[in-house]
Amino acid sequence: MKIEDFLRENACLIDEYLQHHFSPLSTTSSLVSPILYGVEGGKKIRASLTLATGLSYGVEKKHLLPVAGAIEMIHAFSLVHDDLPCMDNDDFRRGKPSMHRAFGEAMAVLVGDALLVEGLRLIAGNEELIKLFGEEKVLDMVSVILKALGIEGMVGGQVLDLEGEGREVREEEVWEIYRKKTGSFLTASILCGAIAGSAPPQEKETLKNFGILLGECFQIKDDILDVTQKKEVLGKTPGKDKIQDKATLVKIKGVEESEKIMKSKWEEAVRLLSSIPRPFPFLLEIARFVIEREY
Repeated sequence: MKIEDFLRENACLIDEYLQHHFSPLSTTSSLVSPILYGVEGGKKIRASLTLATGLSYGVEKKHLLPVAGAIEMIHAFSLVHDDLPCMDNDDFRRGKPSMHRAFGEAMAVLVGDALLVEGLRLIAGNEELIKLFGEEKVLDMVSVILKALGIEGMVGGQVLDLEGEGREVREEEVWEIYRKKTGSFLTASILCGAIAGSAPPQEKETLKNFGILLGECFQIKDDILDVTQKKEVLGKTPGKDKIQDKATLVKIKGVEESEKIMKSKWEEAVRLLSSIPRPFPFLLEIARFVIEREY
C-alpha cells in the first residue's frame, strides 16, 4: 500500500470514528458541529503515526482508533488556538476558513478547549481501551500525552515561538522551539502505539529519539513550504513566518541549507529506526512523506 493511501484510509477511519462518537451529542450541544469541523480533513499524520507504530507491534488499527482519534482531536485543538487573532491570526486552515472565522473567536476558544478535554477523555475514560490494554498502559498513554503538551512540550514551545518573533535568535533556540512545539507531541503519538504494543523500554527510547528527529524534519519542511508553496496547495496562508518575523531555520540558514539539514536529520532518524530489530514499514514511509510532501 502506498503511504498516501495509508494516510487517506486512516483519515477516513478517524473521521468516521469521531463522527459516530459525537453524533449522539449533536442534539444537546452546539459544540459538536464545530468540533467535527475542526477535526475533519487534513493529513492526520500524528494519528497515523500512532496506528503505524501499533501495527509494527501487532496491534490492530480498530483497537487503536480511540487513541488515534484522541491524538487528532488534541492536534486540532492546537491548530484552532494557533490560528486565533491573538496568536498567528490565520484565516484559513486545511483549505477552509479557520475556526474563529467560521464560528467566531469566542466559540473558537471554547471549541479548542473542548477538543483538548474530550480528546483526553477518549483515552482516560474509555472502558474498552482499559479492557484491551489494561489500566497501566492507558495511564502511560495519558501521561506521555500530557507531558508532550505542557511546559516542556507544545505549550512551552508555543511560548518560545511567540517570544522569538521580531528578534535575532540563535540556531539552538530554533531547535528548542522545534523540539517542544512540534517534536514533543509527534513523539507522543508514536509512543502511544508503542505502549499499546508493549514495546520494550530500550525500543521506546529509540522511538522517542526517532520522533524528536522526525518532529524537527516536520517543522523545517513546514517552514520551507511557508516560503515556497501557494495557498491553494498549502491549505493555509503562506508567507506568515516572514510577516510575523518568526524564529525559523529558514530565516537563519535559507531554504537550500535548511533542506540539507532536514535531509541529514531524516537520514539519522531512519538509521535510528532501523536499529530496532523489527520492521516499521509504515513508520519509515511516513517519515519519507514528511520531508517530500508539498503541503
